[in-house]
Amino acid sequence: MKKIALVALFAGVLVVTAIADWPAGGGYQLRWGALTNGGTEGDERMAPSGLRVSDNLGNSSFTTDSFLTGGTFINRPGFRKVDWDERYPFTTVNDLGPDTISSAPNFPISWGGADTTTEDGIGWGVRFYDIQYRMNAGSWEDWHIQTVLGSDVFGPYVPDTVWEDSTYYFRCRAYDLPGNVEPWPTAPEYQAWARWEQQTLEWVVVNQLDSNDWTIEDTLTFGYTATMEGGDLFIVKNNGTVAIDMGIKGYPATGWDLEQYAGIDRYALRGRFNDDPTPPVSFELADAVYDSGFTWATGRATDPDTLYGPGGWSIEGATADSVDRTENMWLQLRIPTEVSTWTPTQVIRMDLKAKAATP
Repeated sequence: MKKIALVALFAGVLVVTAIADWPAGGGYQLRWGALTNGGTEGDERMAPSGLRVSDNLGNSSFTTDSFLTGGTFINRPGFRKVDWDERYPFTTVNDLGPDTISSAPNFPISWGGADTTTEDGIGWGVRFYDIQYRMNAGSWEDWHIQTVLGSDVFGPYVPDTVWEDSTYYFRCRAYDLPGNVEPWPTAPEYQAWARWEQQTLEWVVVNQLDSNDWTIEDTLTFGYTATMEGGDLFIVKNNGTVAIDMGIKGYPATGWDLEQYAGIDRYALRGRFNDDPTPPVSFELADAVYDSGFTWATGRATDPDTLYGPGGWSIEGATADSVDRTENMWLQLRIPTEVSTWTPTQVIRMDLKAKAATP
């Protein structure tokens, strides 16, 4: 966000006068002398359209979000600065999660954006959104144009008929208050997808002892790291009709917080999906389990930011070979380095969740 100072020249009152004769369909120009931090007046500057006047030189607060358009005279006391926003906002269509594959012919679609950039900081804000959809490999169709809505239900008949076993893709772009327009996304062209089909998400997870517990019976010292051995690993088996991705969520334990790294009164948990019969040589930060919500495995071996991989994603359905429909899940527990209260037995809870895999 560029901030240019306007200096008052007439008894503490700044007068910004719009050009009286406006060109048809055009904008206007506002000219001012720029001040550096040292107070030296610089070259005359010309602003693009879409401005707002702010108060208190050096302060990001503002007196108006209105455009300086029309024949308006802006009279403000003291020093002024003009902020302008030349960068477009960023938007996303929210992932539907477990509802991506729907058992009903309608999808709850939501979207949002932010007008903040690394280069300029906070912009003026989002004014409108455009939302488009596409069925399978068809052409993009308009759903909402310059809307202020943040969500809507797609289907079963509006804005289009939802057909079973067809995939619907969604994308969004935004306009900010000065009129900068975000380009449509590319590679991929969509931001979320959904499909209606008669589907069965059914899966089980057990370990080699046919249970869902990992019992560590040793007496553990502060800062100890416990890693699953071959007989402890959990096996995820997909018994459903569609491929699934796995998500993991952790929880605080008695007197212990769950964090990225172990420390005083905090423990850390790592998870890894693969087909290997032996534990991973090491666990990384990308394997960290969080209690803020489910983190979904991305699993792509070529991605340096892979989460819980190389496995855990696109686990094939019941008709696939046993190797393709199962996944090994390894865990590592990192004990706190110090605790305020010690309990003889500690229970660590972790939840697994499945959602239909991205096609």
